[in-house]
Amino acid sequence: TDDSVFNFCICVLCYLSRYLGFLVVDQSVSSTVRLKLIHHIEMPNLLLAFDFDHTIIDDNSDTVVRDLLKEKPTRSHSSSGWTSYMQEIFTMLAAQGTTEHQIRKAVVDLQEVNGFSNLMEYLQNINAEVIIISDSNEYFIHHWLVGKGFVDKVKKVFSNPAKFVKGELKIEKYHVQDWCQNSTENLCKGYILENYINDRKCEGIVFDQVLYVGDGQNDYCPSTKLRETDVTFPRVGYALQKKLEQLLAVGEKTGILATICPWTTHDDILNFIRVKE
Repeated sequence: TDDSVFNFCICVLCYLSRYLGFLVVDQSVSSTVRLKLIHHIEMPNLLLAFDFDHTIIDDNSDTVVRDLLKEKPTRSHSSSGWTSYMQEIFTMLAAQGTTEHQIRKAVVDLQEVNGFSNLMEYLQNINAEVIIISDSNEYFIHHWLVGKGFVDKVKKVFSNPAKFVKGELKIEKYHVQDWCQNSTENLCKGYILENYINDRKCEGIVFDQVLYVGDGQNDYCPSTKLRETDVTFPRVGYALQKKLEQLLAVGEKTGILATICPWTTHDDILNFIRVKE
């Protein structure tokens, strides 16, 4: 009967509502069923993972803050790693009286790489998921995102924990790893990316495609974790792109299955996604 067919359709729609959104069923006195699709939620199928320094912002947040020192530090790195070196810098800044407000302002004033705002607006419109994986620190990234109005557009930030304690910025290593020779001891971006994708899969979110956007040597590892259907974007003129060019020049494999798409501004990435869509 017509009622049987209609009831069957209702069952199918209720099942599909897991993917289409929330369906509300109203039943009148005459037992006529009206279906109202009151809210449509698309499951994200595109993940973009960004580096921060020289990728989202067009500078290095660590060195910009280091430049607040009145006297130039005697060394430009530490044998115990960059994170430990930056802790020394933060201690020196506190000793000279540099305030939290001054440090935060120096970071928030940093300019984005051209086209980032437009890209983020487009990604929000197509319900893409955005994360940041960076060897900077959580404090810098969070306050930059807040200051520029992007904090609600980024799903998660993975970086070295940092917070102010008695007037001094204290930074910790994200983790301590010894399994990846392509990464620093304190941050393996490939490990973080793989874990995030697997965690989202356990939550019922499976990405059809992952795009990784970076510039530095430590962006090589996450690029090797991508599938053939994914894309890595090395910034033109920076360490990652140069590394890949050198490997190809001597006939060696890059170790990357994903499509390699060099970029200069975020307009390049936006145009790539628009063509794909």
